[in-house]
Amino acid sequence: MKTGRTKAELLAEADPSPETVSLREQLADALTDVRRLKVQVGDDQKLFDYLRSQLQALPTYERVTPKKPKGKHDPLEAVLILTDAHSEEFVSAAEMEGLASHNWETHESRMRQVADKTIELTNILRHSSGVPHCTVYLLGDWFLGQIHPDELAGASMPLPKALPMAGRTLADTLLHIAAHFDRVRVVGVVGNHGRTTRKPVFKMTADRNWDMAVYMIAQAFSERAKNIAWTLPQSIMHVDEIMGWKNLLTHGNVVNITHRTPYFGIEDSFQKQHSSRRGTDKDFDYAYMGHFHMSANLRDEIMICPPMIGREQFGQYKMHLASPARQMLLFYSEKHGRTCHWPINLT
Repeated sequence: MKTGRTKAELLAEADPSPETVSLREQLADALTDVRRLKVQVGDDQKLFDYLRSQLQALPTYERVTPKKPKGKHDPLEAVLILTDAHSEEFVSAAEMEGLASHNWETHESRMRQVADKTIELTNILRHSSGVPHCTVYLLGDWFLGQIHPDELAGASMPLPKALPMAGRTLADTLLHIAAHFDRVRVVGVVGNHGRTTRKPVFKMTADRNWDMAVYMIAQAFSERAKNIAWTLPQSIMHVDEIMGWKNLLTHGNVVNITHRTPYFGIEDSFQKQHSSRRGTDKDFDYAYMGHFHMSANLRDEIMICPPMIGREQFGQYKMHLASPARQMLLFYSEKHGRTCHWPINLT
């Protein structure tokens, strides 16, 4: 009788390789950890309350006073955009033909690079302009998450373990950056991978999302830095103002996908947002989103921001999108709006 499986697959099932056995054991241990932690502390909200009660604020970095600019140009404001970190996701180099790999250590390294390069690039502009303030936009998907149970095999650790670790790493990154600015504002919207429901919802999206939990944990870890201020909207979209210019923030999963590269769907969605907001104080000059794991600038106002995780199996072989690991650093002026943007390449 034909089984539909090859001889090699049948042999592998009967006598699996040591690597397969090890991966199965790691997955079993991870799932056991998730069940144990949830039983120990109750539901998701109790789990977050439990974790936050155990936090101790991190020490601040020593303040670094920037040198006065040689030029006399108008001051600028730095804007750092962090999105699609998928911090606990495991990307196997063997499954990616050696094109990419990712684990928790990779995520921590990239967060350190984000802070270092933000400071380095800002100091380049400080030769001609003052840059006293920095705004950090967090656009969601800090975790691979649990919305697709089969994807749990792609996580390097259980979500309850990743949650406080990701919050601490985010806080440390913000503290490092804050030592080089008079003020840092952090604005965070949630993505789709962090949601606690398998199906998308449009009500209580922030309350049902682990991205919001990691923001609140990072806020607690960074509370000693008096120059860091947080805004955590409950809405799917949020308009934030920088130097008189209004920016619409969203993760991007609300866009209707019409093609593999959904430029039309994105442009259509944001033009409809303009129409629905016309005549209110919630219209916008620029829009920023992540979600699609690619980088593009549409109509000079809509920026699709690249992912921190970079290449991974689904994007490479299903979507055929191979975005390198990078984040975006922008600069605004009161007179000109967004004056420039630099990719922060992460190796």
